[in-house]
Amino acid sequence: MLTITLRDLQWRARRIVVGVCAAMLVFAVTLLLQSVHDSFLEETDRTITFFGGDAWVVTRGLAGPFTTNSPMRTSTAELIADPPRAVAMTPVAIFRHVVDGAQSSGPVDVNVIAYRPDGVVQPRPTAGRPPRAEGEVAVDESLGVPLGTTLTLAGVRLTVVGTLAGLTYNGGTPTVVMTLSQGQAIAYHGDDLASALVMRGKPAVLPPDLVVMTPRDVRDDLRRPLQVATRTLGLLSVLLWLVAGSIVAFVCYLSALDRVRDVAVLKAIGAAPWRLCATPLIEGLAVSVAAAAGAVLLAQALLPAFPLTIGLGLTPCLVLAVVAIGLGVVASVAGITRVLRVDPALALAGP
Repeated sequence: MLTITLRDLQWRARRIVVGVCAAMLVFAVTLLLQSVHDSFLEETDRTITFFGGDAWVVTRGLAGPFTTNSPMRTSTAELIADPPRAVAMTPVAIFRHVVDGAQSSGPVDVNVIAYRPDGVVQPRPTAGRPPRAEGEVAVDESLGVPLGTTLTLAGVRLTVVGTLAGLTYNGGTPTVVMTLSQGQAIAYHGDDLASALVMRGKPAVLPPDLVVMTPRDVRDDLRRPLQVATRTLGLLSVLLWLVAGSIVAFVCYLSALDRVRDVAVLKAIGAAPWRLCATPLIEGLAVSVAAAAGAVLLAQALLPAFPLTIGLGLTPCLVLAVVAIGLGVVASVAGITRVLRVDPALALAGP
C-alpha cells in the first residue's frame, strides 16, 4: 500500500506541489503573525526587566505608570527610602514624545524613560555608556542612530552616548533614556516630579496616597493598550490555520476522487479498510508537513522586511509542526470518508 501511495503522489505531483505551496504561504503568514504577537508580549517583559526593581510605588488610584499620568513629588523617594533596611528608591519619569534627527523622513515617535543615575535603575548599553548629565541620551538600536548623533526632542538638542538592545514597547516603538532632570525639564517644565518610584526592598511605612505595584502588575498595565491588537492577531492565526487545513483537505479529497476505481478494485480483492485509508492519511501528512517545513524557511527569509523587530524562535516552529501534523490528520478525513464510501462493484463497471 505504501508503494501505491508513493506512486499516486508521483503521478499527481503537480497538484501536490500546488497544494504544498498554497499551504506553505498560509503557514508562513500564520507563523509571522504569531511572531509579531509574541514580540508584543516579550518587549513588555524586557522593558520591566530594564528597570530592575522589586516593586513600583505609584499614586493610589492609577492603573499604572505607563498608561496614566499623575506625577508625584520625587521627595517622596527620600521619605520612603530606608537604607538600614536595604530599601532603595529611584524616581522615574515615563512619557511619549517625538525626536528629530533620527531619520531623514521626519520626526520619529519614541518612548522616553528618565531616571536618576546611581540608583535602582541601571541601564546596560550594548555600546557607549548610560546618560549621566543633561543633554545626554541612550537610545534603542531600532532607532538606527550611531553614537555621537545629535537628536532634537521638544526643542532640546541631545547627544547619543549609548545604545541599548531590545528596549521597545507600545508595538515596537524605540525608547530614549535620559536623566531625570532632563526628563523633568521636558515633561514637567522643570518641576521636581516623577511618574513612579522604582523600589528595591520593602518599606516599613507607605503614605496613604501611594500604593505598591508588583512588576507583574506594571507589565499588565503596559500590555493593556495592546490587548485588542494581540487578540486580533490570535483570531487571525486561528482563521489561517483553518484555511491551511482546508487546502490540505481539498488536495486529499481530489486525490480520493481520482482513485475511486483503484479503491474499488482493492476492495474487491479483499484489501483491509485500514490499508485503503492509509493513502489519504499519508498524503495529508506529506502535504502539511512539507508545507510547514517550507513555511519556516519562507518566514525566516521575510523577517528582514518587517519594520518591527521580531524573531522566529524554536517554540513557534514546534507549535507549527504539531499543528501541521494535526491538520494533516484531520484534513485526511475528507479523503478517508470518500474511500470508505466506494462500492467494490465499481471495479466491474464499464469506463
